[in-house]
Amino acid sequence: MISPKPLLSENVKDFMDYALEVIKSMDGAPEHSAEDRIRVNENMAKLKEYLEAVSVSYHDTIPKETENPATDISTNFIGTGHS
Repeated sequence: MISPKPLLSENVKDFMDYALEVIKSMDGAPEHSAEDRIRVNENMAKLKEYLEAVSVSYHDTIPKETENPATDISTNFIGTGHS
């Protein structure tokens, strides 16, 4: 399991670096042996773990809102508008 790092940018960098490795491992796909295909599939599974670390890091970074003021209509709105 990939452990998320403290900064979102670090997690994104790790994901991108590993994604390039996975892409390189896919080179020559038509000539891949069964062993090559297994290795590429393992690489893609690990890449999903890196992406999950990015997702966790992103969600830990964004501010948490307890309520959405745009949907709070408990008071009447009085204003001007076009008719």
